[in-house]
Amino acid sequence: MLTTDSHGRAASRRDRHACEDDAEQIAGLQVAAWRAAYAGILPAAELHGLDTAALAGFWRDRIGAGTAAGADVLVHDDGRRILGFSSFGPARDDDLGQRRDVEELYAFYARPESWGTGVGRSLMRSTLSVWAERGTRAGYLWVLERNTRGRDFYRKGGWRQDPTAAPSGSGPDAVEIRYELTGIGTKHGDSAPRARRR
Repeated sequence: MLTTDSHGRAASRRDRHACEDDAEQIAGLQVAAWRAAYAGILPAAELHGLDTAALAGFWRDRIGAGTAAGADVLVHDDGRRILGFSSFGPARDDDLGQRRDVEELYAFYARPESWGTGVGRSLMRSTLSVWAERGTRAGYLWVLERNTRGRDFYRKGGWRQDPTAAPSGSGPDAVEIRYELTGIGTKHGDSAPRARRR
């Protein structure tokens, strides 16, 4: 789609499948998003110690192996830089891992300065479109219980807390709860725009 940047100039925005060259931007985006979203939730030392270079290596490997592993990384690109990304693939939870029609949303982040601009909504539509195209009918994710902004975003998109999953986490401030989205491809994915391949 075509939109305008902060200076009123036309800028092309698109959701697309990530390539290995995107790894550094994805890593930097993730660090910025964690530090903004989890300040006051996760320990400051943990957030300060995030290693962008190590994360870039992780994302380069994840993107390179994605097709073979059945996992994907999508990015929202404004023509100059990546504003958001989603990572998803086969379910890893024991109670859902045998279901081929269920996928897990591993990571979903936007640059803090892009919050509220539609980047997340666009990426979510594209993620659901990919799921619908390959027959996925339900998705799930884990979100920090104290991450109220993230939880509000997911709820507005139709995600609901999964009552069958016990909370998880490493401590009282890092409790995660599982959210689920059902009916993908019937009411969500069919009209979603497709993420473009680069």
